[in-house]
Amino acid sequence: MIEFRQLRQFVVLAEELNFGRAAIRLHMSQPPLSVAMRNLEAQVGAMLFDRSRHHVRLTPAGQVFHKDAQRLLQQAQAAIERACRAAEGLEGSLRLSFVPSAALNVLPAIFKRFQHDYPTVQLRLTAETTARQLEDLRKGEVELALVVGPVYEARDLVLVDLQAQKFVIAVPRSHALAGRRWVKIEALAAEPFISFPASEGAGFVAALLGACQSAGFLPRVVQEAAQMQSILTLVAGGLGIALVPESMRMLAMADVVFLEIVDTHPLPTYQLMFAHGSNNDNPVVQSFLAVARKTVELVER
Repeated sequence: MIEFRQLRQFVVLAEELNFGRAAIRLHMSQPPLSVAMRNLEAQVGAMLFDRSRHHVRLTPAGQVFHKDAQRLLQQAQAAIERACRAAEGLEGSLRLSFVPSAALNVLPAIFKRFQHDYPTVQLRLTAETTARQLEDLRKGEVELALVVGPVYEARDLVLVDLQAQKFVIAVPRSHALAGRRWVKIEALAAEPFISFPASEGAGFVAALLGACQSAGFLPRVVQEAAQMQSILTLVAGGLGIALVPESMRMLAMADVVFLEIVDTHPLPTYQLMFAHGSNNDNPVVQSFLAVARKTVELVER
């Protein structure tokens, strides 16, 4: 089996066409180089050099072998460099899942910066509810998830806070409050609410309950939907109102009006956070987290 050491010796000699100069470049003496090239020719089964007392030339077989040897050495070096980059999280892939509402505000800027800083990393993306993301994490189907906190069962996960998100109230355009820009939570005590199922979005449900309880009532939930856009569709249909992430304003649905929440202390918010397995060894995870934190810091300045 030909070794890469032999290929390098051959390539240097093919470039110098002089055993003395080649030996100096290779930091070895001339006799061992001569022996190494004879052994290489024996392994190849062809003369690679035409030697005489006055010159050293590549034979036709040596010319062909030279091109292939150069390519093999270049590929070996490239493999080493790619392995080092992968170990540093500069190359590879990342299976990332996120809650759909995050795609409307914070994620695009993170993706843009990450692709600029890590152009050779491939992102494989899916959008799911928090509950399904956590399930996929534990199954190993994704490596990093952007979820809505709090996460109550996190014994096998690492959680990293990203950004607090504000809520707004979504009402049908035909609603009596639709002409206003803001609303107090206590004014909604008698309203029918549309919410996430607790099994799919515990963080959203906790935020809704907390906001209403702070205003002295429990929400009357009349409909549930596992996707935020489905919730807005039900609101547009006049089936109720909903507490939704402020980012949902970006959807600009014709029959839905978004109202700011005022005079509530503290204002209802939810925490976007990253989750990954405690035993995850993909270095791209840490690279992505670093970019995400830096992006959010720049946006919030």
